[in-house]
Amino acid sequence: MASHPPHRFCCEEDLARLGYDGLNAKADLARWREGKLHAPTRELIEVVRREGVDGARVLDIGAGVGAVHISLLEAGALAAIDVDASRAYLATARTEAERRGLAGRVEYRYGDVVELTDELQSAEIVTLDSVICCYPYLEPLLAAATRSGPRLVGITYPRDVWWMRAYMRLYNLVQAVRRSPARYFIHRHADVERWMGGNGYTSAHEGGIRVWRVVLYRRAAAER
Repeated sequence: MASHPPHRFCCEEDLARLGYDGLNAKADLARWREGKLHAPTRELIEVVRREGVDGARVLDIGAGVGAVHISLLEAGALAAIDVDASRAYLATARTEAERRGLAGRVEYRYGDVVELTDELQSAEIVTLDSVICCYPYLEPLLAAATRSGPRLVGITYPRDVWWMRAYMRLYNLVQAVRRSPARYFIHRHADVERWMGGNGYTSAHEGGIRVWRVVLYRRAAAER
């Protein structure tokens, strides 16, 4: 694997870098069904629900097993778009949505959201749960997430502290030695804040746990 990822993710071998962990889909689904959803994911769902989801379309980027958009659909959202670079996760999310009686309310798209952005319907709510840490280019990803001017944008990602950066460097080194496409990226919280603020969004929530940050942004024009 090249030391510097390409600026565009267009092919199967490129998308493997974003969706490398599809083999964990069954285990992730089992944990969700057992009530063991990742704490930041639970918090993200709750803070979005508090803002109101009735009748909204949700764009769930890197949706994994679909916990976020399925939960929001069950809370009153009208429809969802699941964009993922892992076919295994897409298939698992689709099966779970069908099991819960939500078939027909979710559109599934395989690929990189930055490449697909012009083809997607507009959404009132956008979520990126454990996504920006898997993507090397922060600004194009945030631009794709906010292209349609959503009312809310919710994000979970690792905190940019020195020991997390050290851990990620070690993790990436180990993965390179193992010839695994898995890579993690620690993006600066200040960069996320600066970009979102410069594009018309204000912070509506900041929380999380020791290692993970949970943030929710509200479009300034949608301030109540």
